[in-house]
Amino acid sequence: MASPLQETINLARSLPSAEQRELLNVLSVIIQQTDSLENQAQSVENDMDFSAESFHKSWQQAITGKTLPISQLWEGIEFD
Repeated sequence: MASPLQETINLARSLPSAEQRELLNVLSVIIQQTDSLENQAQSVENDMDFSAESFHKSWQQAITGKTLPISQLWEGIEFD
């Protein structure tokens, strides 16, 4: 018994060339959308990892008193 992929390939081969081209265009759009969604998911995951890591580090600094006075936080920043 052929796999679903092989059955799909066989069906695509049986189509007229115009329909094969249309199928190729549709598959291209599907692949681009899937790649885009996967990239977005990876980006969100990376952002979440950074945020969790940043929060943990900041929390540890606050608990241990390793913080800067607010007046020092603005040093070197120029206002327009």
